[in-house]
Amino acid sequence: MPGSFPIFDAAVAHLVRSLAPRTALDIGCGAGKYGKLLQQEAPQCRRIGVEVEASYVERFGLRTLYDEVRIGDAQSVLALDRSEAFDLAIIGDCIEHMPKSVGMDLLNALTYRTQYTIVLAPEFIVQGAVAGVESEAHVSVWSEFDMLWHDRWAWDNCLTISVFVLRGYQQAPLDFDKLIDGVNAANVPLVDFTGRDAARTAQFKKQVRQRQDVFEGQPVVYRPQ
Repeated sequence: MPGSFPIFDAAVAHLVRSLAPRTALDIGCGAGKYGKLLQQEAPQCRRIGVEVEASYVERFGLRTLYDEVRIGDAQSVLALDRSEAFDLAIIGDCIEHMPKSVGMDLLNALTYRTQYTIVLAPEFIVQGAVAGVESEAHVSVWSEFDMLWHDRWAWDNCLTISVFVLRGYQQAPLDFDKLIDGVNAANVPLVDFTGRDAARTAQFKKQVRQRQDVFEGQPVVYRPQ
């Protein structure tokens, strides 16, 4: 379905407000949920939507939600300009529609081209084509174990949904620790599938693998924090 559950909506909104991105890439717009969220939480942001299902552009009025809509799969769209970078990329309930190898390639590419990437993905939910749209089928499973290759990321899981925040290599005004500590301290409520209180707040678990060299006797960290 071209939508997603509201479990982490408030947490994602808090992250977007904190990051205040100037440019954001929404991969898999669907009905435009994250385009609307970006409009509300980062109104000055240039919003670029990527959607593989061309019929959704008119059906859900995507051109009213994004400054630009690019039709096609994310890998092909991003390959058109490999120097293009973004403050934020959001992959909201979309990566499970990609084969695992395609999704992993996409996450690796975005590490070079973003300050931050936010990924939301369900587990245990079986879904085939929806209303004849084959691209809506779930074809890969994602959990925290799929992010162990990354050196600076955080995650939370509630019910059947996981959310991941990956720190990219682009320089950012807000460092990773401040972002994650901030959302954890804010007591952001989570909700259930219907939007009712899920009885706990977002608590992201940081996963950091520090790489540090020594140059002229001084520790040097090359990785943007």
